[in-house]
Amino acid sequence: MPDRPGAPSKPASQRGRTLRVNAAQFVAAVNKVGEVPHGPPEVAFCGRSNVGKSSLINAMCNQNALARTSKTPGRTQSVVLFDATLSSGQVLRLVDLPGFGHAEVSKTMLAAFAEMIQYYLLASQQLKLVVILQDCRRDRDDDAIGFAGWLRDNHVAYTVVATKSDAVPATRRGAVCQRLQTEFRLKQPPLAVSARDRSGIDDLVVRVRNAAFPKP
Repeated sequence: MPDRPGAPSKPASQRGRTLRVNAAQFVAAVNKVGEVPHGPPEVAFCGRSNVGKSSLINAMCNQNALARTSKTPGRTQSVVLFDATLSSGQVLRLVDLPGFGHAEVSKTMLAAFAEMIQYYLLASQQLKLVVILQDCRRDRDDDAIGFAGWLRDNHVAYTVVATKSDAVPATRRGAVCQRLQTEFRLKQPPLAVSARDRSGIDDLVVRVRNAAFPKP
């Protein structure tokens, strides 16, 4: 469940049968919010251009090339939509937002991205959760922390996911998550995940499903 509002969900390993994405497909890449087609509940993913966003979406959907990965930061310059069918039979929409905060992307382009993203986040009637991705290896990210504050001020539910956990010794991951919990003012520690070894991926699928389809 999201950190605003919501309550912690049990790890997938404690919930019996593992929830998985059975199928996923590309829907559209749009440059204007008005072009976003109506569809199922949405969960948006955002973060710096090299945080591993596309790799994470691919891992969640059990595909290698659903979301494009690139060695060139800032390559995603549209709002990219994917529909994922879960093993529960539910369908949710994964929204890949343009990366932010990289020097290879011009300030003009960053401003255009920011305007489009903010408008989408405020205008979408289907958006249920924003997932802010943070590289486990990175120190404090003031841009992302400021973005989380903007989401809180505008009553947009968000959570934080610590990516590339396989690159950090297991003995340090707890401290990283505690720091992120404090910096982002979370009610629960962020998930630590790795697209490389799939650790935490099943729990992330559960978390976004619970946000998209909250129990009455």
